[in-house]
Amino acid sequence: MHDHHLTGRYEAMGREYASQLEDAGRSLAEASPETLEPSTERRAFARKCAAHVEEHAPFLLAELEGIADATGLEPEVVETVPLALDARAGCSLVAVGGERTVDGAPLFARNHDFCPSFRDFATCYRTEPADGLASVGCSCVYVGRCDGVNEAGLAIGFAEVPPHEFEPGVAWQLAVRAVLDTCRTVAEAVAFLESVPHATNVNFLVGDASGEIAIVEANPAEVTTIFPDDDIVSVTREFRTESMREYQSTDRTPADCSRRQAIAAWFDERERRVTAEDLQTVMGEPDVGVCWPIDERREDPRSTIWSWTIDPAERAGHLARDSPVETPYQAVRVPENE
Repeated sequence: MHDHHLTGRYEAMGREYASQLEDAGRSLAEASPETLEPSTERRAFARKCAAHVEEHAPFLLAELEGIADATGLEPEVVETVPLALDARAGCSLVAVGGERTVDGAPLFARNHDFCPSFRDFATCYRTEPADGLASVGCSCVYVGRCDGVNEAGLAIGFAEVPPHEFEPGVAWQLAVRAVLDTCRTVAEAVAFLESVPHATNVNFLVGDASGEIAIVEANPAEVTTIFPDDDIVSVTREFRTESMREYQSTDRTPADCSRRQAIAAWFDERERRVTAEDLQTVMGEPDVGVCWPIDERREDPRSTIWSWTIDPAERAGHLARDSPVETPYQAVRVPENE
């Protein structure tokens, strides 16, 4: 997994990112999960998405402009990849209420389940924007984030819900980044996620330092928020709300997911309060049934390519920077808290 620590105004962070790539001997093309020679159709789609990002998170476009300026590439080429990313990510997320933890503080976790080849693009970003909240999070695409926690103690992650179809809107990786940079509480995150047009089917799980938890189910046509009462909340690739399941291509419910079944079974078997180390076992031990080991015998099988456990109250977490079966969890903090 690559690392970038970016500071300053958004355009400056874009230039700094490009400079750090150059220092590492990598080009933007090598860091991009998709071609920097997009088709005419893809450019047109990205332009439509850019209009929505301009309305709801214009600072992200400023960061992209900084990357384009520093690399000398056409801005529209640089923007097209994160604005219109075509990635079929799976993913498993868990939030644990403070009433179920040893120290009484909530916990959050996420596995990024995707093709092992994307480990070449996986990056841990620590950002300190001059006009936003500091955060630490991971992504396979520049500017976007798949997950993370910010200086206010707000954690967020996503899981895509099939079908893999898109309309012009704010892509999940940009929605997650915008939440990390601008929202301090679950209430603020929900308000933002309910206000933006989403580009595809997606579940967001958000949790904050106070212990508030919410699931935001989003589709280009509708957004629904759930505030669960459970002390263990898990999210995968299915919508919970019956009305939202009309938009998914499978008739699976969350109860049908083997990973959610494994999470529920693990906690049901243990009446005691749990620790962050316990959560690492749940997310990273293949025998539990949540983590997908990498099977080199198959051609690019979907696998867990990084794994998080996060303590929102501490603005910190532990990150396995590759398959948690092969890679230990290491401490990571929001940069302002280092």
